[in-house]
Amino acid sequence: MSLRIRIFIMWVMVCGLAIGQNDVQLRLKTLEVRGLPFFYNNDIEQTVGDWLKNENESTSIFYGRMQYYGDDIDRIAVKYGLPWFVKYIPAGNSGYEPRYRDESGASGMWPLSYTIGKKYNLRQTALFDERRDPIKSTEAACLYLRDLYVIYGDWLKVITAFRIGPIRLNQVIHGLGGDLDFAHIYEALEPEERLPVIQFYAAVTVLHHAQQYGIQPMSVGIPDAVSVTSINAVVPFAVLNDKIGVGLSDLRNLNPEFRADAVPFLGAPCVFKLPSKFVEIYNRNKDSLQIWITAKPMIVQRIVKVDSIAVGDGDSSVNVAIAKGDQSITDSVGITPPIPKTILQAPTDAKTWVYYKVKSGDAIYTLSDIFDCTPAQMKSWNHLHSNQLRVGAMLKFYVPVKRKSYYVRLNAMTIAQKRNIAGAD
Repeated sequence: MSLRIRIFIMWVMVCGLAIGQNDVQLRLKTLEVRGLPFFYNNDIEQTVGDWLKNENESTSIFYGRMQYYGDDIDRIAVKYGLPWFVKYIPAGNSGYEPRYRDESGASGMWPLSYTIGKKYNLRQTALFDERRDPIKSTEAACLYLRDLYVIYGDWLKVITAFRIGPIRLNQVIHGLGGDLDFAHIYEALEPEERLPVIQFYAAVTVLHHAQQYGIQPMSVGIPDAVSVTSINAVVPFAVLNDKIGVGLSDLRNLNPEFRADAVPFLGAPCVFKLPSKFVEIYNRNKDSLQIWITAKPMIVQRIVKVDSIAVGDGDSSVNVAIAKGDQSITDSVGITPPIPKTILQAPTDAKTWVYYKVKSGDAIYTLSDIFDCTPAQMKSWNHLHSNQLRVGAMLKFYVPVKRKSYYVRLNAMTIAQKRNIAGAD
């Protein structure tokens, strides 16, 4: 490319005069000099348009989360010799949501399967899952990406294999007679298998040029935090809320790896995060907290979310009796199993139906979190056969009668407001 053409392209980008197809193509082409493999088609074009128009609020959320977690991702990527653009891989996969879980059971911001998590030494139990830890999961993801690049030597294939698995990618390549040209591989993939590459390039286009597109990052609403050491007992979040005053939503956002709204006891005190302003009062009351919890049998009355996996008889609204630490188990078939029935009791709260109208930016995993149910329950109640939600559709949720008014109010709230109060009492 001549210097004259490069100067023209940069002028168009800076002035914001490039529109439509030329805009996306030129933006991706200019990033080629920074090592990004050039790839463009109409699928990417359309996705960029959706992110900028129909999904504008979601894009602002993604941008805010990327800014919050981006420095850590960049630091770890550099540590393992990975290029700058790996930061954009989680955008389409999870929207940078640490508590994300898809239908296959892959979990976390990246998201990673049970098998991959285990391979890269992430601890996974029914109550504790390091795939949801932003730092540890990023370490594992970067190691996995590095290993995939050693195999394929092509970032387009790596991004695809990272999401659909190298076995499936190799099947496609074998079906093409060993053809390694990604344009041919792309056409041979199923439509849903093309999404990792489509969404990656859409993310690079939109989020890398967010300021030029006028996109403002939405605050993640996560306070400054300090790591503290727990005590020799399971500490329910409800106790920290009651005795220390820290909000449940803050505890969940700061400690997404804890799946049962409790700091587990894993044979030794566990490290967890508290908002900085509560650290002093926590340290001051830590000994009395130990005495109070030890003296009183604890029942954690909180939904144990195993997302698309049914718990017990299909109802994940359970009371989990935690008497002696983490009662979790894992299996070796690629999923985290349900909570053992020995620690389940039937829910006692009377329940009723409430209705919610889907708005732009709503996602099935976010709504299930807000309405304290699993994605599987939500889909069953509403006869949904995929994770796609139609704006304007009416959804129903089965909620405790005593909290009906709380859930009804969610209809009048913005996406940002719902994120900030998700799960809070």
